[in-house]
Amino acid sequence: MKRSPWRLLGISLRLGHLTLHIACAFAVAGVYPALRVPVQQRFMRWWSRSLLTLLKVQHHVSGQPEGALAPACLLVANHVSWLDIFAVNALTPTRFVAKSEVSGWPVLGWLVQRAGTLFIRRAVRSDTVHVNARMAGLLQQGSVVGLFAQGTSSVPGQAVQFHAPLLQSAVAAGARVQPIAIFYHDKQGRCHEAAAFVDDTSFVESLWRIVSNPGIQVTVSYLPPIDACGLDRRALAMLTQCAVNAALARHLQAG
Repeated sequence: MKRSPWRLLGISLRLGHLTLHIACAFAVAGVYPALRVPVQQRFMRWWSRSLLTLLKVQHHVSGQPEGALAPACLLVANHVSWLDIFAVNALTPTRFVAKSEVSGWPVLGWLVQRAGTLFIRRAVRSDTVHVNARMAGLLQQGSVVGLFAQGTSSVPGQAVQFHAPLLQSAVAAGARVQPIAIFYHDKQGRCHEAAAFVDDTSFVESLWRIVSNPGIQVTVSYLPPIDACGLDRRALAMLTQCAVNAALARHLQAG
């Protein structure tokens, strides 16, 4: 589809502002791990909100995000896009678990490393045990940890299936599990697929599609938390999966 020169100029300006915003993150990243936790959280919220604003992604929330900041809380969400991390961090600064390939992404890979992201090599079975132990340790220290339990991304609004292995961390730490449903839509509430980071889409292709579609909106729904005490990881996976799928279905019906 042919775009007008004015629209191309607008996209170029937005990419220029985005470059400056990323440069700001690089300037802070060197000292970020040494900052006090409240300072890290304030910066993470500001940077994530500003990123969404620069990309013209309107951000909405339902539920009670402040509950997810309680000590020893594991956030479990569906996964649609690389934007998911920032849509959650704009509300709840979180140490996410991500596939090891993310660390190799241009620019953002290094930034998410400095932010304390935990990386897992999904093809290496022993990594699950190692990452579970690190997650449980962080939860016991009172940190908020985030997990996309699908193991891969899916198109917006699609029903999800959660995998159980990394939920063992919540069982081991006696943590709360906070289900989160992430839904991308237009202003009428209809499912919007431009943010989807699926199949063989590259990061650059995904970024271009997002900046070329200024009508993207995202709603982050914080659902009732689940106490992991007395439950095994499979039960936790099923309960969180059902809660997220029910929320996604409500969004689809409303649109």
